[in-house]
Amino acid sequence: TTGLSPPTELDSIDQTGLLSDNSTCARDQIMLHIDPVKRVAGYFKGKYKLLIGDQDSKASCEKNKFYPLDVGSIDLHIIQLFDIYADPYEELDISDEHPDIVEELKKDVIEYLSHQVPLQCQLPTVDGSYPNSKVPYYLPFDFRNFAPETVGRMFL
Repeated sequence: TTGLSPPTELDSIDQTGLLSDNSTCARDQIMLHIDPVKRVAGYFKGKYKLLIGDQDSKASCEKNKFYPLDVGSIDLHIIQLFDIYADPYEELDISDEHPDIVEELKKDVIEYLSHQVPLQCQLPTVDGSYPNSKVPYYLPFDFRNFAPETVGRMFL
């Protein structure tokens, strides 16, 4: 260990036992992804994996279109549910057979989205591309307007 104490506001679960003595994982759910451009999400809970939206979507950022991260960011009309223990290759969608599990997991995803705030700016040197008090979400960014040497300096 580093000898430092973790911040008290850190949202995490201690995994030390899992790494050091092979105890069971304390985490039983994982938000896999939320993509407001493709309007998809993926979520694990227990032995189930919920996929929301068209996972094969070819959607891409449109210039000057806003992509907020909220419940409208995903397409709740397209749902797939998999028992990843019984079906590790995700070949059998069991959402019709388990509507109660689908609703429980969808509720978790909606709850998660209701508390989201934009991530910390990843491009702080590019004015206007990151969330602020007036635009609380990321804007698509087109690097073609910058010289290659400028783009390189953004990530140093």
